[in-house]
Amino acid sequence: MGDKSNIDPKALPKSYIFIDESGDPVFYGNRKKLLLGEEGFQPYLIIGLIETPDRIKLRRAVLEFINDIKADPMYNSIPSIISNKNWFVHARGDHPEVRAKFFEMLRDLSGFKAHIVIAKKHLTIFNKKHNNNPTEFYFDVLHHLMRGRLTSDAVFYNLYLSQRGNDTLHYFEKAVAKALMAENVEINYNLEIVQAKEMPELSIIDYLIWAVQRKLQKNEPRYFNALKDKFETLLNLYEDDAQ
Repeated sequence: MGDKSNIDPKALPKSYIFIDESGDPVFYGNRKKLLLGEEGFQPYLIIGLIETPDRIKLRRAVLEFINDIKADPMYNSIPSIISNKNWFVHARGDHPEVRAKFFEMLRDLSGFKAHIVIAKKHLTIFNKKHNNNPTEFYFDVLHHLMRGRLTSDAVFYNLYLSQRGNDTLHYFEKAVAKALMAENVEINYNLEIVQAKEMPELSIIDYLIWAVQRKLQKNEPRYFNALKDKFETLLNLYEDDAQ
């Protein structure tokens, strides 16, 4: 936790930031086998966030959606829902009809801003810039995502990173600290790594990232276009470096 001011953080207005990703930072498999071009290789690492001053509104919207789906005979007999008492909204695993319904809900939902960083995976950049280290790659992308997001000493920032794989609080803290150094600002903040099923708000950024991924990898832009006004920042990394 960082608290470098004399202001009581409990008295400050709150900003909530929810961070998730799609793809992975991996280039090599077992025995250092290069996966580039192999089936199943993820060509992009996409990390995104939503920021909001009103997490209760977002949380309530997602929970109401989940409860409505579970109560509706049109949807509650879908195997992925009926077989999982702890079912939560997750774009990649959701039934297409549920997914479409959630997108419709997001179109009408306000009170948040989304920021996305897209990193196309280039082996040369991975070797030279990230020292062949997928953790360095991941948190370099995360650092770019955080730049410009933490700028006010008059706000208390609560940051939640969706738990995936081997990500650790240590590296999360390092990425945030690096972003703060770039901004040359002292802020009040708290960091947590959380499970998506415990944070319904993460479903929103999960779906927004899925829409970006669908456009990039499937050439299907309709989901992205439907939510285009929700994206405040969409940054493509390493494109110039790869040329």
